[in-house]
Amino acid sequence: MFSDLANNPPDDTLLIIGFGMATARLLNRLADLGYPGPICVVSREKNVGYNRIQLTPWLANPEADIDLNLVNATVLARLNIRILAQTDVVSFSADLHRVRLSDGSEMPFARAVMATGSQPVLPECDFRSQPAIRAFRTLEDGYFLRALPEQSHVAVLGGGLLGLEAAWGLRQLGHRVTLIHRNSHLLNRQLSAPLAALLANSFVKAGITLRLKRQIRAIDSDPRLARITLDNAEALPVHCLIAAAGIRPNIDLAQRAGLATGQGIQVNAALQTSAGHIFALGECTEFAAQTFGLVAPVYAQAEVLAQRLMGGASEFALTQTDTRLKISGLDVFSTGQINHPKAQVLSLVDQYQQRGRTLHFLNHRLIGAELLGDLSLANYCQDLIQTKHPISDPRDVILGRLQNAA
Repeated sequence: MFSDLANNPPDDTLLIIGFGMATARLLNRLADLGYPGPICVVSREKNVGYNRIQLTPWLANPEADIDLNLVNATVLARLNIRILAQTDVVSFSADLHRVRLSDGSEMPFARAVMATGSQPVLPECDFRSQPAIRAFRTLEDGYFLRALPEQSHVAVLGGGLLGLEAAWGLRQLGHRVTLIHRNSHLLNRQLSAPLAALLANSFVKAGITLRLKRQIRAIDSDPRLARITLDNAEALPVHCLIAAAGIRPNIDLAQRAGLATGQGIQVNAALQTSAGHIFALGECTEFAAQTFGLVAPVYAQAEVLAQRLMGGASEFALTQTDTRLKISGLDVFSTGQINHPKAQVLSLVDQYQQRGRTLHFLNHRLIGAELLGDLSLANYCQDLIQTKHPISDPRDVILGRLQNAA
């Protein structure tokens, strides 16, 4: 039961649960739009409102002055805001417009935004939970990795964007790194095999050991992490294991609050949950049967929600999402459909220069593009895909003869 709320904030409060990149973007836009009401942000983390995308360069360059802050004092001064860090919401009543916090206090609200983010998918085998088995998604994770003894052996599980960034950052710190990926090639959702092979070669040259088409079968972690065993019986002595094999939306609080959930917290185009005065934002959401792990759609959601909270009628819609990765000068770009079974696929690979292009065509139109090392065609490919412009000769596009391509 909830107790007397007479001494708590006014009931016109906008309550935001979670203070990651999505909330940071939302607050910046609300400040720009002149949001007049009181806001309270509750965050489990000690560090709030920082740029997770920059964690890899921050990790790899301890001496560099990399500013991770996404919400500065000027923005906060323009809002009537209260921030409660290192605080959990332990009870949430959508009907009563009230929450109970981990410090025992209670708070009324008029509207709420669930921006609870996601959690890493951990290995399926049994292990003893400990700091040496973790993700690399927070500043706390980063500080732990920075403090590892020199020449530690770190295993990174997952060859997607998160895993590649973590592996590269740790290698730049001088650690021995083994990258384990269950698929036959890296970035298998963004790249096809020819360009992925170039990417893998760059990682091997940097001193990173690859174990492809492998999974972890066992973890020796009692009393502390000592080794992992792969599904081919190979045993790897390790000091740290980083889980980067995907994320899962944090929906526990929403479920306990009685909101509709699937893979994520289900929202409509206005970012409303099944309770109209409760919104959801970012990696915790599910819209049109899709969840979101990239920053572009999350920022698009924040823009729509800011307009909605100001009384506007903006709507969120699914759009083509591009993937970009930059690791020590190695640029990767991927957009559109790269796995269509009927597509005509053209590849141009320069092993010596470590660059390549793979383009996917269907019905005389470009439907997908992969670029590595040289992104000079990125904007042009985006435009061709979005406009669905007919292509007279696909070879003109792959060769960069833009004046003849369309």
